[in-house]
Amino acid sequence: MLVTALFLMNPVHAWEPLNPGHGIRIQFTLHDIHPDTSVPRSPVVEPQVMQAGYTLYFLDEADLVLNIYSVDEDGNETLEYTTVVPASTTEIQLPSNLSGSYIIEVVRGEQCFRGGIEL
Repeated sequence: MLVTALFLMNPVHAWEPLNPGHGIRIQFTLHDIHPDTSVPRSPVVEPQVMQAGYTLYFLDEADLVLNIYSVDEDGNETLEYTTVVPASTTEIQLPSNLSGSYIIEVVRGEQCFRGGIEL
């Protein structure tokens, strides 16, 4: 009986800051890998980031750099915001002066991931 109860329990994750209806998961694609022969290659795992308004929630623990780019009508990118996100950080607030569609870039080690974000 006890064994059955253990299998029916829902896992609880410390990194679940949002109820499912209160945020969206940002979809990333691998954009680039910067080879560094002095460091062993790590497997490619998409970053887990959720957005609720101007707040980003980081669901996995990794040091990373976050960049936000605007794109003009000619396809030229302009860096609008950048910050280092230490592994212990679970959320950050983006500047409220950003408004519209942006490219969000997460650089984790030698891996660079990009996706879209709406503010």
